[in-house]
Amino acid sequence: MEDHILESTLTPVERKFLDLMRHGDNFFRIELLRPAKSYYQKALELNLETDKVKQKIADCDRLLAFEVKIIWILVAIAALVVLAIYLF
Repeated sequence: MEDHILESTLTPVERKFLDLMRHGDNFFRIELLRPAKSYYQKALELNLETDKVKQKIADCDRLLAFEVKIIWILVAIAALVVLAIYLF
């Protein structure tokens, strides 16, 4: 009830911003980083709480970079295993 009263006092832009951030946070929570980042970028375009949104985007970028690093490590290990199988 309190959220409803609070949201009724917001401008349409503020409501859209909160909606985009909620979607981004929901995706982030379940580790769907690309959709989360997309929602955060849309929220950033509204120029509200830009520092907070930029931090959320940076968090997504950091975790996505880690994800890519892990994938490359797994690919290298898989290549070594395949190479070992063929050599021995």
